[in-house]
Parts: sequence; C-alpha cells; structure tokens
Amino acid sequence: MLFVNDNALIKNEINLKGEIDANVCHFVVKSSKVTHLTKLCYHIYYAYFRKIIVANNGQTFYKDSSDCPGNLKWNTTGITVLGNGYGIGPDQLQFPHGLFIEPKTQILYVADVSSNRVQKMYPNGKIETAAGQANGDAGSTSDKLNGPRDIFADENENVFVVDEGNQRVQFWEKNAKSGKTVAGNGTSGSALNEFSYPFGLVLDSKKNILVADMQNQRIIRWSSVYDPRTSTGTIVAGGNGQGMNPYQLNNPIGLYLDEPNNNLYISNEESHSVTQWNMEAYGDKNIYAGIPGRPGNSAAQLNGPQGVILDKYGNLYIADCTNNRIQMFCPNAVFGITIAGTGRVGNGSNELYFPRDVAFDSEMNLYVTDTYNYRIQKFARIQ
Repeated sequence: MLFVNDNALIKNEINLKGEIDANVCHFVVKSSKVTHLTKLCYHIYYAYFRKIIVANNGQTFYKDSSDCPGNLKWNTTGITVLGNGYGIGPDQLQFPHGLFIEPKTQILYVADVSSNRVQKMYPNGKIETAAGQANGDAGSTSDKLNGPRDIFADENENVFVVDEGNQRVQFWEKNAKSGKTVAGNGTSGSALNEFSYPFGLVLDSKKNILVADMQNQRIIRWSSVYDPRTSTGTIVAGGNGQGMNPYQLNNPIGLYLDEPNNNLYISNEESHSVTQWNMEAYGDKNIYAGIPGRPGNSAAQLNGPQGVILDKYGNLYIADCTNNRIQMFCPNAVFGITIAGTGRVGNGSNELYFPRDVAFDSEMNLYVTDTYNYRIQKFARIQ
C-alpha cells in the first residue's frame, strides 16, 4: 500500500491504490482504476475533513476548466469595466472589496472600502453611488459608511451593506440619502447583538441576513425583521474561538449560500481554506478547498482566500488573494484550476494584485475586484 501525505498532495504526486488509514489520515484508495478525490479525512493537527470516493472511469484531477461540469472557459486577458485610477470620481475606486451582480437587473455593485461608499454600474455603463457619500466622507451617522466590506442588492436596487468600521449592516433603499441599521448595534463586542469586524454578507430567500463576524469567529444570522431594541443574531457556524477544529472558524471572510442544498461556503483567511458547512447540522463541515494551516501556491493550496461563489454546475470559485489568482474547484476536486491571474503581482490585463471578490453576470463572464489595482476586471467567457 502507498500512503500519500499532504506534501504529496501539494506536489500533485498521488498514486491511487490501497485504502484509507484514518489513524494517520493519509490517502489510500481501494481501486486500481482512475479515481475521483474529493475530501481528505480528519486530522488532529490540521483539523480538517476530507473523504475519498472511488469512482470507476473517473479522473484523478481536472486539468482545465473545460473538463469540469459546464465545459466553461474564459479569456485570461481581462478588461477594466470600472476603475479609472485611485480616487473618488464616479468611475474611480479606492481599495474595492465586495462585488455583487444582481441577477435580474445585471447591475454591478462594489463596496469601495477606502472611499466609504458603494458604487453601482448599470449595464449601459452609467455609474452612481448606491450607499454612503459620493465624496467619500466617512462617519457613523445613518447617511455615512466607514469601510464597507460587502454588499447584497435586490432587483429593486435596494442595498444591504456590511459597514465594517461601524460594526453594523446598513440597508439603503434606492435613491435614499441615508440607511438604516438591520443588524448589529454599532458597537464592537461578542454579544449576540454585536459584531467584531464583520466582513462577508449573504441573504437567504426569506431575506434573513447571514454575516461573517470575523473577529468573533462565527457566522451569525439576523432575522429580516429588525428591532434595534430587541433584535439579536443566531450563531449558525463557528462561535467556538479561532482554530481549525470541527466547530471552529479561522477568520471567516467570504460567504456563499447554496440554499437548495443547505450548504454555506465560508472562506477562512487564516487557515487558507474554504469550508462547506451544512446548515441543517451544526458542526457538520467539510474542507472543500485548500489545506488548512498550509498556505501555498500549488493547485491544492490557497493563501488568504477571500470571496467565494458557486455556479449552477457546482463549480466553486475563490479569490485566492495572496496568490493573486482566481481558483476554480470543480465538484469533488482536490486540485484547483487557475482561471484568472498569473500568480504574480502586477497591473497588466492578465494580472491581479490582491483580488478580493468574484462575481458572474448572466452570461457567465467573470468579474474580479482587483483591489490594489483599484479596478474591476472582466474576464469574458469564451466557451
């Protein structure tokens, strides 16, 4: 029998024979046929889950995005759709972070952290400020934001904003001059009505709000009905301190909710992995991408992952921030595929500089917040 450890995983050196030895958490598969690798077993030191599924006529790993469900491929040369240098002009950005494209209207929204505002761009190219002050002023009053990190918008152009510096989530109606608080009480803390540096945001079909409460190491859900005097959140993932054990998170940043399958995808920046958390069973989690505690730039690794999104085919896309690339993990794959970025810092049309989030339009064109290049890049689908 051949046992394959994490180092072999990193180098893509896997010989598939044998069986799983749960005690040492090394690979061994019971088939001499080509096999799909999905998840590794639980390991006390790295504290992560994966399994192996033996599949006849499978493949060891996907080499190209077009091998994956959907047969997708993108141009690796991007075009800038928003961002005309660093500044507070309508078409300028200052450290863009969260990115969202509303499915019905196809309006693009970006949370621009250092300009303390949310910009929106219509399909015809028109640009407006959707939340915060157009001049970039920061503040804690209802008409201002302080370091917005993520956004969600509905088809009526109403916007939910993670107002990180103010420890709250704000709701801004279309054309409103101010927002109202719908989660958090504006103070930093660990109580269920407080946040400690919230980052990622998703809404479910009932408009309940799920927030990555980063420094509290938890994902907390808030009801769509908010009362500032009595409302509190409910912990749905984490909340047991920072770490890599089954009930813990490690600086959760990005969120994606796969509601039909009751799975929440969580990027853990400090453990360099993406967790798939079953919403029906607290603590039922799998490491879907990356090797916890092992940052790196191999196909199996991530380094400081941020935004995540799942497509209709079940492929997962990750803004692999410190590796300056966008990684695609096909269903049940251990190895990711780079679909944007070269892995090196740069400002060329095929390069990224600390990308923070990803989104798709209705034609599956890929959009990336290229944060330190102060731009939104579009990578056109070509297949």
